[in-house]
Amino acid sequence: MTPATTNTQMRLGPLAVAVFIGFALLQASFASSPQALSNLLEGEYNNNEQVWKQRQGDAEVSPRRHWKWEFISENTLSLSVSEGQSSGPPQWLFSFEETEYQMYSDVRPFEGSGPDCKYHWMKDALGFEGVLAGDSDCAQSLPSRWRIDGDFLTATPAQPSDDPPLKGRRATYYSGWVALSRASIDESAAEDDYVFLSAVRAHDEGFITPILDEGAATGYAIELSRLTYQNTQVEVLKLGIIEEATGKTLAYAWANPGARLIGINLRWVQCGFTRTQQ
Repeated sequence: MTPATTNTQMRLGPLAVAVFIGFALLQASFASSPQALSNLLEGEYNNNEQVWKQRQGDAEVSPRRHWKWEFISENTLSLSVSEGQSSGPPQWLFSFEETEYQMYSDVRPFEGSGPDCKYHWMKDALGFEGVLAGDSDCAQSLPSRWRIDGDFLTATPAQPSDDPPLKGRRATYYSGWVALSRASIDESAAEDDYVFLSAVRAHDEGFITPILDEGAATGYAIELSRLTYQNTQVEVLKLGIIEEATGKTLAYAWANPGARLIGINLRWVQCGFTRTQQ
């Protein structure tokens, strides 16, 4: 401790010093918030498990959504919101900024111009929450509230709406291969004749890959999904063989979520996937 610091403590007293240090730390933390929020948001999210649980419980089923946040420049992200399992073209630009006492994001269409739209963001112990500014003129397709904590993204529909919030989870990508015996779809085919798909790319939030034979449907598909079984509350990464006509899972293998490798070998169908994203 330097003499200057000692003298300052003597003049201000212990409580004042503690307040001063706390305020300095708060300012330092707040100054890094836009970058921290941008880093946390960046990635892809899907609410597949939310939809799956609702179907299991015979509840009203929310729409399936896929969000993709992607860096355009420092503290500026593009956002794509699409139906289903994959992202579409970017639709919005979020620019995260700060003033001395608040953090906010200006939102504008990715192409062209649009109404003035803004979210105010607050940081808490778990993550960040963004609330639509009262004087904003946002498109109805944008939510009234965002919530990001860890790997979970929640979008609350714009008011007035009775729809429940959409709860997505960060998607992790895998690459792999699939082999399907042609004898399973054509009795005249040789036993060693296989339909083979290489460089298959899928994420773990309910991504379905149809098995195509030179572009023609075979009636089978592969699904990679991260699910929590309701009876045991055990969370697994599931690799399933799907019969497309019925949507039924004919067979599956499972591993820990985030597993580096997962595969299945039933002779007539085989596949293997390796995690490509941490």
